[in-house]
Amino acid sequence: MEAAFKQANAAHRWALANENDAEAVVVDMDSMYGQMSLMKAMSGGKVVVALTAGGRTDTDYTLSRPVTAEGIATLLAQLESQAPPVAEEPAPVQAPAASAPAPEPAPEPEPEPAPEPEPAPAPPADPHLADYLRPGALKGPVRLQMGDAPAIVLDPAQGVYLGGATLKPLLPYATAIVHESDLEPVDPAQLPALATELGGSHPLSRLAWILGLGGHNGGLAPGYNPNDRYKLLKWPQTEREFPRHFRIATVMMKGPALLTDIAELSGASLAEVTDYVNASLAVGVAEPDLMVPSDPEPAKGGLLGRFRR
Repeated sequence: MEAAFKQANAAHRWALANENDAEAVVVDMDSMYGQMSLMKAMSGGKVVVALTAGGRTDTDYTLSRPVTAEGIATLLAQLESQAPPVAEEPAPVQAPAASAPAPEPAPEPEPEPAPEPEPAPAPPADPHLADYLRPGALKGPVRLQMGDAPAIVLDPAQGVYLGGATLKPLLPYATAIVHESDLEPVDPAQLPALATELGGSHPLSRLAWILGLGGHNGGLAPGYNPNDRYKLLKWPQTEREFPRHFRIATVMMKGPALLTDIAELSGASLAEVTDYVNASLAVGVAEPDLMVPSDPEPAKGGLLGRFRR
């Protein structure tokens, strides 16, 4: 999508920006958390663009799948047509002089400095299993077996994974580096037999939860502020393997709180609370309680997703 954006942006002036700075957000409506992301963006006063393969959305703007440079260019033109015109300052007016002196010759313009070379792109981050749970990351079912961790099968089409019912044995996958070569393609016809062999079929959200729980070694996930207050949006499913999570969830359901306050009130350690919040953020049942300005400034131009003019 980034390459298509750069191609479409040739005739426009747009730039990528993070979600907090953007005034318009592209929401993947085909993902399992699309509707929740849509509600969050709307409540924050964002202009929302729905990214979807379907034809019906609840937003003013739509970016259809598959994403093409032509589709992005059309969307940019639509957003620019809705942007308010930029007022030009009136030129200053001078009183007429009795006799105007002869104009001095204009100085020769200084030569423009040579453009600085673009910095080398940063090396890609080591991929983890959670990266393959994103929509479109996998083209079909795959099997994974690493070290002493139990084998699992990811079935993105059905939104499930095949494996045992307990989650603690899957914790090694939370920090393991998983390359595409580690993923063995599976014939879809074999999935029923594999479900029986490996222990059953479970929602991918449970796998995302355990990967979020063990993926950051007691630190908060990137992009989140440890000084923010966090809240649960609904009562989550608590796993019997983690008995202290019930007390953590009970404290968080009472209202937004700092991580340190949640730890003190629940009797859990700060690392346990942080891991639990990471897991809840990963599956969309928790969010930071961000203050919304009571009188926000009007938008000064169209913005697309994480694009900023």
